[in-house]
Amino acid sequence: MPETVNEAIVNGTYDRNLNKETAINRNNASALVCWSELPRKAYSLPHRYKAHIMGGWRGLPQDPSACPATPAVSPAEFKQQFTRMRQWFNRFSDEQKNRVLAELLEHIGPSQLHLLSLAIGSRLHHGCPPNCEDPVGWLPMDLGLIIFSYLDPVSLAQASHVCRAWHSLASQDCLWKSLSLQQEWQLSPSSHLKQLAQYTDQDGAVDWRQMIVERYRLHRNWMGAHCHVRTFEGHTEGVSCVQFDDHRIVSGSHDNTIKVWNMRTNSRWSVQTLVGHSNMVRCLHLAGNRLVSGSADATIKVWDVEETSQWSSINCKVTMIGHSSTVRCLQRVVSGSYDHLVKVWALASGECLRTLAGHQEPVLTVAFDDDKIISGAADKTIKVWQLESGRCQKTLVGHEDGVTTLTFDQTTIISGSLDCTIRLWSLATGQCVGVLDWMSSEGHTGVIRCLAADYRRIVSASDDKTIKVWDRDTCRRLVTLRNHTDGVTCLAFNDHVIVSGSYDKTVKLWDFSVC
Repeated sequence: MPETVNEAIVNGTYDRNLNKETAINRNNASALVCWSELPRKAYSLPHRYKAHIMGGWRGLPQDPSACPATPAVSPAEFKQQFTRMRQWFNRFSDEQKNRVLAELLEHIGPSQLHLLSLAIGSRLHHGCPPNCEDPVGWLPMDLGLIIFSYLDPVSLAQASHVCRAWHSLASQDCLWKSLSLQQEWQLSPSSHLKQLAQYTDQDGAVDWRQMIVERYRLHRNWMGAHCHVRTFEGHTEGVSCVQFDDHRIVSGSHDNTIKVWNMRTNSRWSVQTLVGHSNMVRCLHLAGNRLVSGSADATIKVWDVEETSQWSSINCKVTMIGHSSTVRCLQRVVSGSYDHLVKVWALASGECLRTLAGHQEPVLTVAFDDDKIISGAADKTIKVWQLESGRCQKTLVGHEDGVTTLTFDQTTIISGSLDCTIRLWSLATGQCVGVLDWMSSEGHTGVIRCLAADYRRIVSASDDKTIKVWDRDTCRRLVTLRNHTDGVTCLAFNDHVIVSGSYDKTVKLWDFSVC
C-alpha cells in the first residue's frame, strides 16, 4: 500500500521537488490536500532553486543522457537501507568517514548543497585548530616568507594584525629589509646611511620595520604635497641662489650678500652675513666647510665655513679672477660666465687650469663629473666637453631659447630653458628623448629658472611662482607647490626637504618629513 503524502512527510520520504501532477498521480485521496497547505521544512529552497514544471533545474542540462534517471526506491527499502548506512557510518574511523563524505560529495546536486549550507554552515569548523582555515599557517616558514615578500608595506602591516601566526611571520626583519632595497622605497646613499645609524641599537640590531614606516610616510607626503613650509627673511633684494646641508642654508642675493640660516631652530633670521662681493651674488656651491661663490663683479670667492657647537667662523680664503664678466654659474671648480667662457680652477691656489671656448653667448649653467663638463648657454645650445683635454665632444640643439639650468647622470641630461620647457637628452647620442611643457605635461607657464634631479624625481622652479615635482621614469607631474609670491629663481633638494629662493626676497624650506 503506497504511503500517503502526509505519511511520507512524517517519515521523511516525501520529495518536495515532485510537482503537483506527480503527487496527484499517487491515486491517494489524501494527495488532494491543498498544495499550498503542505508543511514546509525550515530549509526549503529559495525561489531560484524551485523545480520547473517538467522537473528540470535552472542552469542544469535537460538532456536525459546528461542526467540519467535513477530507479525509485520504495519508502520501506529506503528506511531499511538508511538505518543500515547510519550504523555502518558510526562504526567507521575518522579517516573512513572523511572518505565516505568525499565520495558522497561527488554525487550530490544543488538541492543537497543548499541543505548542507543551511544545516551545518556555522558548525563546519567546530573543534578545529585555530589555523584550520589559514593556508599560510600550514606552510613551512620559508614558503610563508616567500608569499609575504610580494606584499607592499601597507599590506604587510595589515597582515600582521590577522592572527598570531601572521604577526610572527610579518614581523621578520628580512621582509622589511627587502622592502628597503626596492626602488620605490630607496633613499639616496647618504640619507640611507643616516637613517640606518638612527635605527640601529647598541647591539647592532636594525629596526627595518620602523625604517620602512618612515620611508612610507615620506613617500606619501611627497606624493600628496604634504609639507611644512618655513620662511627665512633678511635679504633686501631677490634671492638668486641657495645651497644647504644637514643643518644650515646658504643663500646669495642681488643685495651683494651671502646669508647663512640655521635649519635647526625656528628663527627666521640669518645667523651670519658674508660681505665681500661688490655686486650681486649669482651662484653658490657648498661642500662640507667649503663655500664657493660667483658674482656679477666677475670674481669667484672661496670661503672657509667652520661651525662647532660652541662657535663658528667664516673666512674668505681665495679670490679667483679670470672672467671678464658676470660669473653666472659654478659647480665647485668649474664656472661659466657672461664672457661666453667655461673655466676650470684649482681652488687651493686660485689658479685657472683650463678655459673652454665655444659658446656664442653667455654661459648660464654648468655641471661636471670625473671626466666631462656639460654647459648650457643663451645661444640655445648644450655642449659636452672632455674634462682633461677641454675638447667639445658634442653639441645638443633643440631648445628654442637660452638654456638656464641643467643636471645630468651617466645616461641622461635634463635641461630647462627660457622657452618654458624641460628637455631630457640621451647623453650617448645627444638626441632629445622627452619634453615637459605646459601643453602636454601640465608643465610650467613661465621661464624655467632652476631644476635638480635624483634617481627618482625631477624638481623644477619657474617664473610662474611654482615648484613642480616630476616622476623621472614616466615624466609625469606629481605635485605643484605654491607659496612664493614671485618667481622662484633657485632650489636644491634631498629626500626630506626642498630649499628655494625667489624674487620675493625670501628663502623657503619645504619639509616633507614632519607631516
